[in-house]
Amino acid sequence: MPRPHRALAAVGSLLLASSGITLTIATDASAATCGAHKVTSIPGARAEYRLACKSGNLRVYGWVKDTRADDFFAALHVHTPNGQANSAFANGWGKVEHFSFYFADTRSAEVRLSLDD
Repeated sequence: MPRPHRALAAVGSLLLASSGITLTIATDASAATCGAHKVTSIPGARAEYRLACKSGNLRVYGWVKDTRADDFFAALHVHTPNGQANSAFANGWGKVEHFSFYFADTRSAEVRLSLDD
């Protein structure tokens, strides 16, 4: 007998597909504070970033790379606890996008590497 949650997931996927809603594939997110350095990857994307603080403000900088020839592009999204956000996008296989974001009055951020379309 099929499990109810699997059947609901299948129905939900069909409804989303038929309604034309675009989904973002995101598999790697982490909260980080000043001094953090991370190299991360998911299938189709790779990134390296650092967090630095000065005078109560945060700088997040690094690069994001699209590593797969497909209809998706690599995206790195940065969100701070006080509601600020910014994103960097590498659109196209082999493309690398360098970024440097400044956020006022914070010392931490959640950084998420994803594939978007």
